[in-house]
Amino acid sequence: MQLAQRNPSLNWEPLPLDSSGQSVAWVWFRPAAIPYGLMFVVPPTVFADPQVAAGLSVRRLVLATGLDEERILFWSLNGLSFDAAGGTSPMLDQIIPSPPPGTNINISVWIEPTHSFAIPPMMTAAPNAANGQAAFTSGGSASGTDARLIEAIDSHWGAILQMEVRIASIRKELGGNISRLNSLNRDLNSDERRTCDSKDIQAWTDARRWLRDSISSLSRSVKEIDTGITSGAGQRHKFEEIYRKYVVPKVSFSGLAQSVNEFESYRKTMQNVLSGAQASISKSGREAESRANAVLTRITAKMRSIRRKD
Repeated sequence: MQLAQRNPSLNWEPLPLDSSGQSVAWVWFRPAAIPYGLMFVVPPTVFADPQVAAGLSVRRLVLATGLDEERILFWSLNGLSFDAAGGTSPMLDQIIPSPPPGTNINISVWIEPTHSFAIPPMMTAAPNAANGQAAFTSGGSASGTDARLIEAIDSHWGAILQMEVRIASIRKELGGNISRLNSLNRDLNSDERRTCDSKDIQAWTDARRWLRDSISSLSRSVKEIDTGITSGAGQRHKFEEIYRKYVVPKVSFSGLAQSVNEFESYRKTMQNVLSGAQASISKSGREAESRANAVLTRITAKMRSIRRKD
């Protein structure tokens, strides 16, 4: 089942976690805060059953709702966000830790939107008294078909806004990484040079090359975020204007179908920007920092050894 087939919940719904129905979590489909996702509350009573707690993961919670876990974009748990990598992340299967006594576990899951999101109750088609055809009852001028296209744009825009939050967070992380790498990219001081042999000097030269390459890679990600196609200097304002002018009031416009494709393409571009920045941090930045620190640690250990001998 897809999330598009579920209307938003009106209240918390019980979610049985075992065949007996005694272990129950709570789920809210498409809440106002996450219109293209769901929220879970796992009470402490669930963790009181060792058999259920031993297999309790984010993937299991999503599967228990009947949704496709391959459409998970990311989720948050205990204030931390995790990328689902198209349902392939091993973190999806990690056992959810028990909460402190008397407290709940709260999990939010964002789902990749589709073009076929069900029209909410306020947008349902109603018979037109004049000609018996379906009329859009949201107060806008869109037909039933256009209403679905507008809803598709709405779903894409919701996902775009969610990714903007993640991109803003990773932009700060990129800046912090660049600052750390720049501070590491230095000449050895006189004491360090006296301690080094030719192998140490070469190792530090190689480490600095890694640092410079990584700084360049991270800086490209920063530039892409700050001035690229997904920034205010790119196409972001264009899509925001379409959303504000037509999607919010549910008004049809020329080129509506093409706009759905453009919003989808823009969302995928944002995902690529986010993935690229994450890759730069995990592959380039962390490896370069680790290499540099390893060389400096080895040199420092030699210095200490020489001082002890003296």
